[in-house]
Amino acid sequence: MQVLRLSPFILSILLLITCKPENKEPVFVELFNGKDLSGWKASEHDSSWTVVDGVLQGVGPRAHLYYVGEELRDTFKNFELVAEVKTHRLANSGIYFHTSFNPDGWPSEGIEVQVNNTHPGEGDFKELKKTGSLYGTRNIYQTFTPDSTWFTLRFIVQGKSVRIWVDSMMTVDYTEPEDMAARGVPVARLIHQGTFALQCHDPLSKVHYRSIRVKRLPDDAPSLSVAAHFGAWHDSLRVMQSRQYAFIDLNPKTDIGLDSLLKCYYQSGVNVSLVLNLDEVTAGRHTAALAQAANLPVFKGLRVNEDNFQSLSPDMTKGFDYVVGESTDVLKAWKLVHSGKLQIWAHNGPLENFHPLLKLAKTHNTAIEINNETKTPSLEMIKEAKLHGLKFTFSNLVPASKMEASTYVMEVVKSAGITYKDLYVPKWD
Repeated sequence: MQVLRLSPFILSILLLITCKPENKEPVFVELFNGKDLSGWKASEHDSSWTVVDGVLQGVGPRAHLYYVGEELRDTFKNFELVAEVKTHRLANSGIYFHTSFNPDGWPSEGIEVQVNNTHPGEGDFKELKKTGSLYGTRNIYQTFTPDSTWFTLRFIVQGKSVRIWVDSMMTVDYTEPEDMAARGVPVARLIHQGTFALQCHDPLSKVHYRSIRVKRLPDDAPSLSVAAHFGAWHDSLRVMQSRQYAFIDLNPKTDIGLDSLLKCYYQSGVNVSLVLNLDEVTAGRHTAALAQAANLPVFKGLRVNEDNFQSLSPDMTKGFDYVVGESTDVLKAWKLVHSGKLQIWAHNGPLENFHPLLKLAKTHNTAIEINNETKTPSLEMIKEAKLHGLKFTFSNLVPASKMEASTYVMEVVKSAGITYKDLYVPKWD
């Protein structure tokens, strides 16, 4: 028998080929086995988390369910997570990432992706941040999924970026600036690394999770975008958003396209609205615009003015979240506000004797618009409106150049003592 003899060089080449590690693509792994709480550890009240019919159920006193299973290894840094979630009426929950086990109270570190479709808050606290929010950092002030219906909550954390989707709608595209710690944000609340935790908020909050899949991404993967820098006004905005202030531009200029509105929203955190004029509805040109915005995180507003509001009928408001009425003439403003057809009144002309009009607006539960560009109404009128118990909205916050040119809204909010509860949010007020 002839024996094949290979040179040491050939042998070394063959060894390199056969021992070469496979470049495996990252794959999703399921963190919940569908049977029990293996791999999970509850804080405070163990009984608040159970498995019912193959589904994780959170209901009862406050408890957070932390992932401590074998897939955790050393930690999670960059990843993609996909959860199938169902809330019930008044449920408040969330998924924390980059956290660690805390036996008592709220997680002491990490960031929460909000799950809340209808929970209004407890006691004197009014909760406005809804499902798909990056809690306290990028807040969503409307609900896109109904209770008692399964939906998919997906988010990617990579580098300093977080992107969140509710079903197919991207609600957040955020990149954390490098100097957040220097601005006073606790290190424990910055994007870093850690495990996951599911929230059971209170005894009225019943929530289900039937799947929680995660895919690791390379630890050295770069951020998905560059953090936006808008100057000092944006620092104030961050602080006020963390204190529940709902910054929404409910009456942007008509020349700002939908793409530009979304860019402003994702970069700044100011919620935006697609606002159409009444003549577009009358001409039937609104259907395509509303359809285009149907799966986007924007409000939908209908704009009327002091000359055409009388032709507005209830059928015309279908598909819109609110009606804003604009006026420049005092006498016409009377008729406009008195019609009771408005949720928001925007007056951009001189207005000396405004007290009767404010009483009329209060009668019809109409919010007062604060225009950041025209600096109307006056601080005096805003203070009086607050005394009357009226609510306020903002306009001309976007694009960012509006805020760079004027911080009127910031100034009057502080000077008039406006709280987050004084701000009008469509669908909730």
